[in-house]
Amino acid sequence: MEDFSERFVDLETRYSHQAMLLDELNDELTQANSRIDELVKEVGRLHEMLGNLAPQMDVSPDE
Repeated sequence: MEDFSERFVDLETRYSHQAMLLDELNDELTQANSRIDELVKEVGRLHEMLGNLAPQMDVSPDE
């Protein structure tokens, strides 16, 4: 019976540790996703600014 009790405590400990790690991972992914969304918006604004500053070209300068 003692062996069962030790195994059960070990499983509870592992479960708690994994649950904590999953919460931390979720927080990191949420922050990363927010940052990616911000960067996508910033790239869009920069693209729009560049389009407004650069003259419109119908032909590539390489042609």
